[in-house]
Amino acid sequence: MKRIFTLALIAMLLCTSAHALVVEPEEYNTAFAEKTGLYAYDGYVLCDSLTLRAKPDINSKSLRSLSHGQKMLISMREGEWYHVYVSEHVEGWVKSEYVLVNPPLYVTEAETPAYAYGSRYAPRVALLSKNEKLPIIHTTEDYYIISLRGASAWVEKPEARKVKEFTPSQLLTITSAVLLCTDTQSGTTKYHHEVIDPAVLGEIGNLLADAEVMDGSVAGCPFGSALLTVTFADGTTALLDLAMDDCCVYRIDGRDYSYARSQWSSEEANTNDVLFSLFPGLKNALGREDQ
Repeated sequence: MKRIFTLALIAMLLCTSAHALVVEPEEYNTAFAEKTGLYAYDGYVLCDSLTLRAKPDINSKSLRSLSHGQKMLISMREGEWYHVYVSEHVEGWVKSEYVLVNPPLYVTEAETPAYAYGSRYAPRVALLSKNEKLPIIHTTEDYYIISLRGASAWVEKPEARKVKEFTPSQLLTITSAVLLCTDTQSGTTKYHHEVIDPAVLGEIGNLLADAEVMDGSVAGCPFGSALLTVTFADGTTALLDLAMDDCCVYRIDGRDYSYARSQWSSEEANTNDVLFSLFPGLKNALGREDQ
């Protein structure tokens, strides 16, 4: 057997944000060490149910079942097993692959959405309550990946939420545009194409920048099946949800914008065919005839 002091050294190190949403782990649990004289590290159950056994053997006597997210103290490692204390007087062995050791904790200061993957447009898997404490599995530039209900979920970092408010004029500076169209019933991809030609990007940008924000959500426009990801000259990106009809409306960050105003006339209303014609093969993919 050997002590697992080195585990603390490889724990993920994250900077505490200005909002104190991340609590860094101690090198070891000092309160437990002062009380018992034993050095142990905080650990959390990652699976739905984890068996605490009397010995480091799968056939050893089962002492109890530990639920997902339950905290324990880890004192030793032997092969694929950790010796843990569930409380001061209850100890046993658990399989190491189902335990997260000495992680930083994400602490919610208000109700916080958790997503299926790293995008605020991803399906929401939970709405976290205030003051929840959840182990952080990994971190990206804009998101924390947390352990939640036997799986992983993504929560946006506070600094990622502090982005400059979108204005249509930004679309005049796009350097790439990727259009993804999916079938909302089956989820299958119907069209996927990236535009990098500066001339075509200029047309797309001019068309979409000629827009005004609507007072509220536009009723009757079918959103969710055509997503346009644009990259600006400064390296930032934005995701526009295009209405798949003749509305000439896109939605971004929960706000709707009516675009192509210069092409409207009293004789004939504009359609989004003008925009979609800039993406090769799109009309065929959508079952429309090319014009």
